[in-house]
Amino acid sequence: HHITMSQYGFNPSQNFLTTFQIYKIMKKYRPLVSLHFTIKPNTFGNIAAKLANVPVINNIAGAGKAFSNNNKFFIMLIKILFKHALSYSSKVFFQNMDDMQLFLKNGLVSPDIAERIPGSGVDLKKYTPVNKNILDEITFLFIGRLLKQKGIIEFLQAANQIKEQFTNAKFVIVGEHDDNKYYIDTQTLYGLIDNKRIVYLGSKKPDDIPDIIANADCIVLPSYYREGVPRSLLEAAAMAKPIITTNNVGCKDVVDDGVNGFLCPTHDVDALIRAMIKILEMDKDERNRMGLNGRKKVENEFDEKIVIDNYIDAIDNIIH
Repeated sequence: HHITMSQYGFNPSQNFLTTFQIYKIMKKYRPLVSLHFTIKPNTFGNIAAKLANVPVINNIAGAGKAFSNNNKFFIMLIKILFKHALSYSSKVFFQNMDDMQLFLKNGLVSPDIAERIPGSGVDLKKYTPVNKNILDEITFLFIGRLLKQKGIIEFLQAANQIKEQFTNAKFVIVGEHDDNKYYIDTQTLYGLIDNKRIVYLGSKKPDDIPDIIANADCIVLPSYYREGVPRSLLEAAAMAKPIITTNNVGCKDVVDDGVNGFLCPTHDVDALIRAMIKILEMDKDERNRMGLNGRKKVENEFDEKIVIDNYIDAIDNIIH
């Protein structure tokens, strides 16, 4: 059973309809527990669950655009909505400490039900270290929706400068592109891609991602989006790839600077270039050592079993 829910926009009549549709599904199936994630299910979904008398476990996977909006009135409305909706929760999981502190500080969630989990975790059996096929090139890989806030423009600007200096550097981009204001515009995208050393592969299925990561030397995500913990970074670290990312909410959780990658300030193309040059100037053993440090980190902190066990405990507490 599925309903159509717009990812963007807060049209009141549309959201009233969404809430009512979720309520009808819950009344029909009477679930013992309902698991919610992303903004609309975490707010309107909770209201529907309360009306249907169904317990809810929420997952706050980054506050996303809601808390990086410039409109103070909009942010105030979002806070009221979250505070109201999360008052019905049995448990609220946060994917990083920054978001948990933000919600606690603003009184949007009770400390009794808030708990931090390590992102969405990573499947350590599916994402394992694999040797790369093409050895004479150093490939930097960007995986993610081509949202401006994910740093795609900064990635492409850095790539265009580096390729002039390093003939062995290659840049690969994988991710969904849409023609709306949140994404890099089509003209800018294709103006910065040369299809030789800077390649855009379009959107790929999740099953294709391990092979794509395997053939990269370093994963780069210059994001200033309010991330949960970016899944692409967890998958890259699990496959023992060094990471370059920003000192941004969620992103910084995956990288110990200088140990399994490098952290850069947001919006800083020069810092990005310096970090990429460090990777290019390292010898293969040094890059491998950095990648294996990342693998150790995800084994210790981000194994998806940790996330699953937390969910099982929370569900057990509700149904027993």
